[in-house]
Amino acid sequence: MDSKQIKDVVESVSNEKGLSEQKVFEVLEYAIAVAVKNCLDKSDINVRVSINPKTCEYQVFRSWEVVADDELTKPMTQITLSAARIDDPSINIGDSVEDEIDVEEAKSRRSGFDRIAAQTAKNVIVQKIRDAERERVVESYKNMVGKIVTGTVKKRNRDSIVLDLGSRQSGNNAEAVMTRENWLKNDVFSMNQRVRAALLPMNESKTSQLSVSRTCNDFLLELVRFEVPEVNDGVIGVKALVREPGVRAKIAVYSRDKRIDPLGSCLGMHSSRVRAVMDELGGDEKVDFVLWDPDPAEFVVHSMAPAKPEKVYINEEAHSIDLAFLAENKSQAIGKNGVNVRLASRLTGWVINVYDVDEYETRMAEKSDEIIRMFQDELNIDEEFATVLVEEGYESLDAIAYQSRSELTQIDGLDDELAEALQDAAKAAIEKNASKAKDLMTLDGVDESLAAAFAGREIYTKEELAEMAVDDLMDIDGMTQEKASKLIVAAREACHWFD
Repeated sequence: MDSKQIKDVVESVSNEKGLSEQKVFEVLEYAIAVAVKNCLDKSDINVRVSINPKTCEYQVFRSWEVVADDELTKPMTQITLSAARIDDPSINIGDSVEDEIDVEEAKSRRSGFDRIAAQTAKNVIVQKIRDAERERVVESYKNMVGKIVTGTVKKRNRDSIVLDLGSRQSGNNAEAVMTRENWLKNDVFSMNQRVRAALLPMNESKTSQLSVSRTCNDFLLELVRFEVPEVNDGVIGVKALVREPGVRAKIAVYSRDKRIDPLGSCLGMHSSRVRAVMDELGGDEKVDFVLWDPDPAEFVVHSMAPAKPEKVYINEEAHSIDLAFLAENKSQAIGKNGVNVRLASRLTGWVINVYDVDEYETRMAEKSDEIIRMFQDELNIDEEFATVLVEEGYESLDAIAYQSRSELTQIDGLDDELAEALQDAAKAAIEKNASKAKDLMTLDGVDESLAAAFAGREIYTKEELAEMAVDDLMDIDGMTQEKASKLIVAAREACHWFD
């Protein structure tokens, strides 16, 4: 490849592809270096090419890294310090030495050198141009991550479709891939069909491509922004959004303007706005808008709509809330396959337990009886006094031990001296139970609160926990079947049951 050929390549590629001449020179230098190594049958050597941008003449150099005399492991790319200093006494370890390769001599050794170099340069340039175009597309779309883009179906197969996004944003044809896991279960795509989806975060590697999704939360949120101007303008804020794509979604909203009803605005007249959102989702995914409230109990109640609980019991220590519904409304509260209560729990961040009223009252009565017995045993008081404490809202030793003295003395018949004695007894019982359950706290997931709950059921060691069944632990506040199973298995492993 002579200087005239190089000049022609640089000018044509720069003009046709919109690349800078400097970028084209870099590509050519790399291409010629690869061609030289191929022609010399030495692919493992280091070759550097330098092109003069004014004359388009080039030089080729072979380089070696200088290493210590006893560290030479790659003689094709390394040279010892003592050998390098024969020509340059000032050179040090880590520097490089170079020798110019006589290209004319290489041509004489290998017929077709120019042809091979030109073909190699062509292949490299084509690949580098593709990389540059891909980088340009990624750069032009990087500020649109999470936003909705529209494209037409260009290719399709069983596991993915390719959308042609057009060239408005990038100045180049852009394509995006949507894999099966990113489309809704009832989506059916045909060639040239227009499809809307949200742009996913991009992989920074040069081989990455634009990806879109109709199942991500951003897609649903952007649809809401399109249909509800108040959300797009920020008058109505979105506190949280959860969804099971193609099934159901819940969106917690609030208003920054007291004059605006957030639920009414999101639903629209005759539910026109939410219906437009659901239509874009194929009509199968139900979208619920929930009024956010700073009071967690109120927020949970709102999140269970349309079912309305009759009674609410909040356990802040276990971060759980018990809701009691009329028997005929319980299935509505749970939802098909549990989707309503599951999404409500994810939306609010609270563990939600659903009961019918009879179950709830029976459970609360059993729980009260259990606490009364525990107070009798741990505090050495009679049943009547223990019952009074429970009726006043005290449900744990911690609540008594660390309550303000003035609050305790408001209970009828409880003076300051008796309150002090009661708190001392509660603190002593907590220390005793913590000491007994210390063995359990070596298990992952068992903190002081849970260890105390186990101690209240006379479970003090890993061996005793290993003997339990899942159902034996389900009456503990905040306990789930999955958590109970994991704790029991962990205890059995610790006790070498499986050895």
